[in-house]
Amino acid sequence: MNSPSLNLSHKQDLKMTAELRQAIEMLTLNALEVQDLVSKEAAENPLLEVEAAESDTAQTAAGAEDDHGEGNWENSWDSWAVRDEGASGPLGGSLSSGTSSYNSSEDGPSWETTATKSESLRDYVGKQYEELVTDPKLRLIGKFLIDALDDDGYLRLNLEEASKKLGVSEDMVDDARALLQSLHPAGIGATTLQECLRLQLHASGLLDPVTDICLNHLDLVAKKDFAKLAKLASCTEDQVALGLSDIQTCNPKPGLAFGERRVEVVIPEVIVEKQGDTWKVMLNGAAFPKLGISNLAGLLAGDRSGEGKKYLNEKQTRAKWLMNALEQRAQTIDKVAKAIVAAQTLFFEAGSEFLQPLTLRQIADQVGVHESTVSRVTSGKFMQTPRGVLEFKYFFASGVGSTGGNVDVAATSVQAMISRLIKAEDPEKPLSDEKILLLLKDEGVDVARRTVAKYRGILGIPGTSDRRVR
Repeated sequence: MNSPSLNLSHKQDLKMTAELRQAIEMLTLNALEVQDLVSKEAAENPLLEVEAAESDTAQTAAGAEDDHGEGNWENSWDSWAVRDEGASGPLGGSLSSGTSSYNSSEDGPSWETTATKSESLRDYVGKQYEELVTDPKLRLIGKFLIDALDDDGYLRLNLEEASKKLGVSEDMVDDARALLQSLHPAGIGATTLQECLRLQLHASGLLDPVTDICLNHLDLVAKKDFAKLAKLASCTEDQVALGLSDIQTCNPKPGLAFGERRVEVVIPEVIVEKQGDTWKVMLNGAAFPKLGISNLAGLLAGDRSGEGKKYLNEKQTRAKWLMNALEQRAQTIDKVAKAIVAAQTLFFEAGSEFLQPLTLRQIADQVGVHESTVSRVTSGKFMQTPRGVLEFKYFFASGVGSTGGNVDVAATSVQAMISRLIKAEDPEKPLSDEKILLLLKDEGVDVARRTVAKYRGILGIPGTSDRRVR
């Protein structure tokens, strides 16, 4: 018989505080959202002072020696970025996820990848679908489904009834729906909120077992029952919190980005300029509020034992935390932006045809943070460059095969090449997709005809017959 024994073990286990959770979520906020956050904090904290923002100014991220509080939040952010290391696909890694405002008159496509104000959701999605699908039946079904989309981008339709009305099998309707859901914007064609969020997380490479469990139990998410969700996902409550912060980056109504209701104001987080032979990346002062703490030492000393001192101490602690969290956010954005610009120097020098394949993982490894941190930092952030105001996600592109054993070419680069070829075509004899394919091969790019059609559709370039001038 084994005698009872006492075994002692030492285990290091970090706990995520509410403030650390807020700091992580702060990474996903864009400049306008940070301004709103700071305004609310200042309204509730008499010790927090906000200096007037300086428009169109640049600043350098402060070093660690300028911390307003204790500890390094950046390390804390990444100690909690417990994502599946096998997760693949950058945010914006496929051309159907994310948009760009890039439209350089010098070398970029004259057809923007974002929808114009006058273009409806159905028109925008319909163009992509027609270019992607060649089967006549699937085209007919797709048109029916696209016409059935509501303004939010959802497909409020019974597939069984649709199959009967169209006289086709349910499987075929489901195939058409799957093709529709592969288009931009991510989340389009979903039948439920759960499906809409899942499609977006999948497109951005953030769908993992934890977020999947959260999506399957949105009732528990609404109740903020982290304990139950953690039990269902076999993970910690802190991992659940991170999963929920990823879900919060999704758009529950992707269709609302289209039509006359669309009003978008962008404040770029960074400014990129060429100084001599070097590309410099600077933080935009207008995007990063400058905070300070009121000098109320006299008030603190005058109420040594009262509730007033306790209140002011709490507000001072909160103000210092906010300043430190925003400082670390700025430093992380600065590092990620510099890594992106360094990786895409050829693009800045020569244009969109020279955009290199790039993933979140590559930038994460270079900066020394977790992939999910880079995902949060690049969400909704913009940089002002000589080639236009570009979303961080614009620079993340999947690779397309090349001939002759050369390095892969970025998908966005192939788009620019297609645009260039079509701009130079004879209007009376426009290039067919097959001819474009052959011309791309001559330039060392190996893609399928279907891919050419898809990229042309995403660029908003019509087919051969519609381009022909008679």
